[in-house]
Amino acid sequence: MSEAEPQVVRPNQVLGWSAVVVAVAATGAAGAFADRLWARLLWVGVMLLLLEELWRYDLRPRLLWNDGGLVLVDGRGVHRHPWAEVTAIGVRDNRVSVRTPEGMLEARFDRPWWLARVHPSTRDLPTAIEARLRAAHDAGLGGTGAEPPPAPRVRRPAALFLLAAAGVLAVMLPGL
Repeated sequence: MSEAEPQVVRPNQVLGWSAVVVAVAATGAAGAFADRLWARLLWVGVMLLLLEELWRYDLRPRLLWNDGGLVLVDGRGVHRHPWAEVTAIGVRDNRVSVRTPEGMLEARFDRPWWLARVHPSTRDLPTAIEARLRAAHDAGLGGTGAEPPPAPRVRRPAALFLLAAAGVLAVMLPGL
């Protein structure tokens, strides 16, 4: 690898944002039909938990790498490692697994793995990612001396907050 920009693997953004819109609409509709305040607040809580879950697993970048190492993002946090610490790389279905001194780290590409097998461009993605990771690992062990890529910015996008606010309003306004 000769480019300075890190390579990035992220979940399918169309599927992730579609799931966010469906979660807001479904919980907003269910909450709007609730008669009691506690039930409406319960639906708001369910919606906010769903949005946080979708952010962590379906919208954030999953994997970044360059000649210096890799950054893997999972539900527990951001893990940054130089290639010298990576002892094994594997890709199966829609998951990438990396063995480091922290243990085995895994990140998913897309949640509906069965849907990813339908189209050739997504069906071959895990194999292509594994080949690129192994090539970067071999190049990194060659002694380029580069640093692993910086950890990605993991702020929630403004659109997520706007959709959450719209969902809260959809649940709470009919009861006022």
